Amino acid sequence: MLFSRSELKPLLHQVATNDPTLTSLHLCHKKITNKQLLQISDALQSNTSVTEIWLTNNQISDDSSGAGGAGSVGYFASVLESNTSVGEVYLGSNKIGAKGASSIANLLQHNNTITDIGLDDNKICDGGAKMMADALRHNDTLQTLKLQGNDIQTERTLESINALLKKNREAAKRRFEEEHPELKTHKLKKPEEKKKKKREKRSGERSSGDDRRRSDDKRKDSDGNGRRRRSKEDNDKKSSSSHGGDSRKPQSTPRNGSNSENDTTENFLTDRKKTVEESKPNSGLASKFKMGLKLGGGGKEDAAEVKRKGMKSAAFV
Repeated sequence: MLFSRSELKPLLHQVATNDPTLTSLHLCHKKITNKQLLQISDALQSNTSVTEIWLTNNQISDDSSGAGGAGSVGYFASVLESNTSVGEVYLGSNKIGAKGASSIANLLQHNNTITDIGLDDNKICDGGAKMMADALRHNDTLQTLKLQGNDIQTERTLESINALLKKNREAAKRRFEEEHPELKTHKLKKPEEKKKKKREKRSGERSSGDDRRRSDDKRKDSDGNGRRRRSKEDNDKKSSSSHGGDSRKPQSTPRNGSNSENDTTENFLTDRKKTVEESKPNSGLASKFKMGLKLGGGGKEDAAEVKRKGMKSAAFV
């Protein structure tokens, strides 16, 4: 739907009467035609309040209307040549071609107020870009020129335009500093002495932080070793208590053997003594001899044999 005359008329009245409350003219996505652009241009001739004009995504194209057949874009550009308030003009996403680019190039040679122009996504070719690059050599105020989305194939032309725009930005920065010397102290770039102090402070903070970390690591290591040592001692105490004493204390062994060995030796000696006493002639042997006499009944030979056997058994024992 086209932007109707009834909707545009109140806005044009504000522009023509130089309403100070209207500083930005926003007419994007309104399907503005070439005829309506001529009406807007007429209203801008006596205006000194509008600083921004937004006409993107409309139906503006190269045509033969306007004075001398320059077209609606040419007429619009000729009005802005003498304007001292408008600083930004955006005409992106329209159908502006070589004719409109030539009008914008002519505007750049005469206007010293506009800093930003948007012509992206139009139909500008290498010839139109070349005309604008030549015009920028006579302009020191334009800082931004959007040309992406056009049919420009020559990279050298684009590089030339970017270099000229950069030069204008640097010149504008110098002019601003000259006009406002009191703002130099508020630059982001600080003096070298302050930078040096700041670096030293950061270095000291990093070193102190490293020292604290090393101290904490040493303390953690010592605490861990102490805990492991205490844990080992506790385990040793538990082990010794479960075995009835300290397992680390060596057990003392008797010099002459254990008590059980002494008891066995004494018992052996006692039994040996009994056996020897029983084998004496006046006791065990005599009784055996008498028994042999009673049982054998064989006279002297039997008695001698019994006596001999008794001696053998005694010797064996």
